[in-house]
Amino acid sequence: MKKSLLLLAASAGALIASFAPISIFPLAWVAIVPLLFALEGKGKRGAFLTGLVWGLIFFTGTVYWVVHSMYHFGGVPIPIGVAVLALLALYMSLYPALFALAFSVARTGNPIFQVIAASSLWVGLEYLRGYLLTGFPWVALGYSQTPFTSIIQVADIAGVGGVSFILVAFNTALYLAIKKFVARERVPLALYAALICIVAAPLIYGELRRAQVEKLSKDWQKVRVGIAQGNFDQSIKWDPSRQQETIEVYRDLSLNIAGRRGNLILWPETAIPFYLQLRDSNGEMVLETARKTESHIITGSPAYRRGERGIEYFNSAFLISPEGEMAGRYDKVHLVPFGEYVPLKRLLFFIKKLTVGVGDFSSGTSLTPLTLLTHQAASGERSDRSSVGVLICFESIFPKLARGMVGNGANLLAVITNDGWFGRTSAPYQHFDIAVFRAVENRSFLLRAANTGVSGIVNPTGRIITKSSLFTRTTLVEDVGLRTAPLTFYTRYGDLFSILCLITSLIILPSILLRKRHDSD
Repeated sequence: MKKSLLLLAASAGALIASFAPISIFPLAWVAIVPLLFALEGKGKRGAFLTGLVWGLIFFTGTVYWVVHSMYHFGGVPIPIGVAVLALLALYMSLYPALFALAFSVARTGNPIFQVIAASSLWVGLEYLRGYLLTGFPWVALGYSQTPFTSIIQVADIAGVGGVSFILVAFNTALYLAIKKFVARERVPLALYAALICIVAAPLIYGELRRAQVEKLSKDWQKVRVGIAQGNFDQSIKWDPSRQQETIEVYRDLSLNIAGRRGNLILWPETAIPFYLQLRDSNGEMVLETARKTESHIITGSPAYRRGERGIEYFNSAFLISPEGEMAGRYDKVHLVPFGEYVPLKRLLFFIKKLTVGVGDFSSGTSLTPLTLLTHQAASGERSDRSSVGVLICFESIFPKLARGMVGNGANLLAVITNDGWFGRTSAPYQHFDIAVFRAVENRSFLLRAANTGVSGIVNPTGRIITKSSLFTRTTLVEDVGLRTAPLTFYTRYGDLFSILCLITSLIILPSILLRKRHDSD
């Protein structure tokens, strides 16, 4: 029992360290091996509990920031916050528990079969976690490899699930090889070949594809963009007495960007902590900033609409033209439970949503890019219309939303977020790493403006061109290309690879169970 717990702690701990901000990403290539050894000799019940315990350690260590957010900004007492974290971690742990159960059942003499079965099962379960109960694909295994740009290039075909598949396949093959070696049995040549191919194939593809995309993107039309990171503490962000100060800060940051010839300026989520559409004196100051900078500004602001059911509120992104006119708006489609609305509100009356200042938000209805005219970075002349696909906060963790924006004509992706309620936890760093995959999947430059950081600019190969530090007031200015390449396989077909992995698992497992039952008879 003690040995098993040590193996689980080593496995989960190593995997936690592979994610940001520690980012020792090579650990993910071996971190699952101790988990597989911990499953040795376990029956179905024991395997399920082993996976559950592993999941509780791993997910508690990676989503612990939930307690911080709920206590500091949701008004939830720490004991209740810890209870919520425990329930969330327990739910998420069901997925590795099912993996452990199935892996113990699917043991067979064919090592390659085990490698494929284990990898397919893991990826299929990650896919389900990304969709069930509104979805929460945080710390999917592949995201640990964000700094390893050569390996993540496969995301333009298979998404983050493809990278997860590679990692689990390598871990499983390594486990089987070590197991044979320790038992002083001959290690099958197929396992050696598998270990080499699992690494070599995606690396070769990655290097070739990265070079190809880098060369292609050099010919894209360039525009100079700027990001303003205002760094307003979450506790004062919605204070009405600070509204004018907020505008003045973003005005000064924007003038700094305009002075460096930036002509598309990105402000964070709800950078404007009031209703911009009212066009009151504060709103006019925002519009005047666009006129002074002679730039397009995309900013977050709450919005509202009067309907048959009364007033509906939205978390929105507004496009302001250089003439100081509101030229477009995108309403957030995928809302965050407890962050932007409280589900089962009558039952959970003691919980406040984290986004204060307005009532519960309503969902937008379409993934519509914001269309604008920009200047070419080199000549300064007006270019053709370009379209920016804006993702608001947690929307960046859902690949289908970025795909939808690019599929609807976006040639530049932008993420606006307010990660202030994460504090100095691991969440802002992990949130940034997740966004990097959206650039690779769709082969698009990606801009990210975060109120307190991390802001940054990412190129279509996932290379981080520049990024900010946490809790600093700063600007970032760079030239980026407007995507003109054909849609990637992933943009066109989405998580087809992960779905095929799920289907493979659903076929393999019943067939093994039937075969074992037949053999026992």
